[in-house]
Amino acid sequence: MSPLALVLIVLGLLIAISRAPLIIAPESTRSFYLKLMQTDRRMQGLALLIILLGAAMIWASAPEAGAVAVAVYWLGLLILAIAAFFILLPGKARRLATATWGSFSTSVLRGLGWVALVFGLLVATYGLTL
Repeated sequence: MSPLALVLIVLGLLIAISRAPLIIAPESTRSFYLKLMQTDRRMQGLALLIILLGAAMIWASAPEAGAVAVAVYWLGLLILAIAAFFILLPGKARRLATATWGSFSTSVLRGLGWVALVFGLLVATYGLTL
């Protein structure tokens, strides 16, 4: 199994696992996410995890050829840019994230949970086929 396949499987499962609770308990999940983003230090800690994910995506896709590898590479770069925003401007990132998560209704959160769950499982399944 190639590194790109492993990264796609892990990425898809992370998406599915982290967003599936929105389907069952959207308000509690939102509260949990907001607690994760409560301080500047926590935002910077989240950024470190995001950096690991972005770096793994770039590393795994760099030697590969094809449209999927290119898409994963550029998505990895985008993720690194978002992480840089979290590290350099944690207060602004926190306010943006809090406002965004707080603006969704319960039904929208459930819908986002379903979409993310299906998308994550599709990405993981695709990774299994590589």
